[in-house]
Amino acid sequence: MNIKDERSDSRQAQLAAPPMGVFGKLLTIAVGVVILVVAFMFSLVALGVVLVVGVLFFAYLKWKTRHLPRDLRDLAEQMQQQAARQGYPPPGGGRVIEGEVISGGSDEADAGSSSGRQGRRADPGRDQAGRPPAAHDS
Repeated sequence: MNIKDERSDSRQAQLAAPPMGVFGKLLTIAVGVVILVVAFMFSLVALGVVLVVGVLFFAYLKWKTRHLPRDLRDLAEQMQQQAARQGYPPPGGGRVIEGEVISGGSDEADAGSSSGRQGRRADPGRDQAGRPPAAHDS
């Protein structure tokens, strides 16, 4: 064995040796608790810094894009005006659900129902309103 090996063996022996007596054990526990408390405090400070930076970044983005909704509304109005000048019909005011246009106007519903029912072929299993026939009690 050379000298370096003897030194490393003695260091490992010192680190691996159990604490001497009750006082040594209490000192080891106290040092461990202090290290845990300091690590917890550091993690809280780091979390606070991350939260503050995140809130500041969000506020900066919100401030820089504050005019974006208004600009998009103006752009949509300009596009509708341009489409009207070129002769395209204005977009409908109804909702589209799974490809079907649902209109909220009662006059459109009346007009659609009178013209739509005349052109339909009658379904033999349904009445005029398109409902299945009511069950008769026997």
